[in-house]
Amino acid sequence: MSSLTVHQSTPIPKVTPTLNTLSIPSSKALTSVEIITTNTFTRKTHSTSTIIPLSNTTFTLTAQPTTPQCQNCQCLGGTCKFIVTLGKCQCLCQDFFFGESCSFGKNDTTPHIDPEELPTRKAHFSLEIQVHFQSAFKDLSSPQSLEFIKTLELQIEALCKEADPQTFKKVQVINLLPGSVVAKSMAEYIYPNNESQIQFVNTLLDGRLTNILNDTKNLMMISKAFNAVVQLKEITFQPPEIKNITDIKPFVNCSQFTNYTAVIVNGKWQCVGPCKTNTDYCHQHGECYNDISKGPICRCFESSLEQFYGPQCDVSRWGPGFYGALFGSLAVVLLLLIIIIISVIVKKKGMVVWKRSNSYNRRFSAFEEDFFDFSETGNHNLGLAGTYQRNLGNN
Repeated sequence: MSSLTVHQSTPIPKVTPTLNTLSIPSSKALTSVEIITTNTFTRKTHSTSTIIPLSNTTFTLTAQPTTPQCQNCQCLGGTCKFIVTLGKCQCLCQDFFFGESCSFGKNDTTPHIDPEELPTRKAHFSLEIQVHFQSAFKDLSSPQSLEFIKTLELQIEALCKEADPQTFKKVQVINLLPGSVVAKSMAEYIYPNNESQIQFVNTLLDGRLTNILNDTKNLMMISKAFNAVVQLKEITFQPPEIKNITDIKPFVNCSQFTNYTAVIVNGKWQCVGPCKTNTDYCHQHGECYNDISKGPICRCFESSLEQFYGPQCDVSRWGPGFYGALFGSLAVVLLLLIIIIISVIVKKKGMVVWKRSNSYNRRFSAFEEDFFDFSETGNHNLGLAGTYQRNLGNN
């Protein structure tokens, strides 16, 4: 709050400033600077008082900075959040999804199986509780029956769940009969999406649950709850409706993802994407992505020599690198051809000059032989060293 400033034109005797109390609702969002000028002070006289507004009394409230809200951010498999370090909104994908807008899915994911539609394995058993049977127990909706059933179900639920915690669904008291009190009950176990667990429910659950309900220590806990003796009278199991993992197929749903199909992988049903079921969808010329709303999408490979395109990368065209290599090779071949042609021309010119020079030399040699060969004129040796003979004749 800024300082209080009072402007007065004339002296005012006995002035008592009074600052009104301001209440600002906590729910009001302060998005900008607000100036509040509703303070007043009072001048008192003998019988009257004058209220003069303080025109220059102000205080300023500054709103705290808030995180920007992301709008029009489409994240199919994630949530949109403002990233302070990046200064923009970004999709944060769930484990199965990826991509800029979380629109791509991995090749394998868990299918949706409605436990309410899936058959269960039921065990029926009767417990005899040695307490007085009340006529109100004939009506299971009576207060006495509801209280009795609630106490009993609380005890037997823990025991039935102990037989197989992963597949246990519920326990229910379905009837109260006389003979002390005979509580007919039913325990339900679901069939999981797992071959080994299905076989456990069908083959091993019977013996384990029977042993638990026959255990003296366990029955003692129920006896303490009712302060009466409790014993197991009978227990029966219905025949299995699901014999193996393949019997669950009608209840497997992969429709939440486009073109995903149900496939057994390692003893479990999985929703498998089209890129995995059709490995040659992009013709080995691109990378396949499972778009959860559109189906498979190809991102085609590109290189400087060859580029693939089309919905399934089944069309190709030469890249700029190919044409660069082609024209470069042609240029080299043309250059070599020019060099060869020039070499041939230069060589031919040299041969013509040599032939002319050689012809002249031959003519000159013939001239020398004709004019300087004295082998046919006698034994003259032209003053060379040797023996000379003089032919005097008739002289």
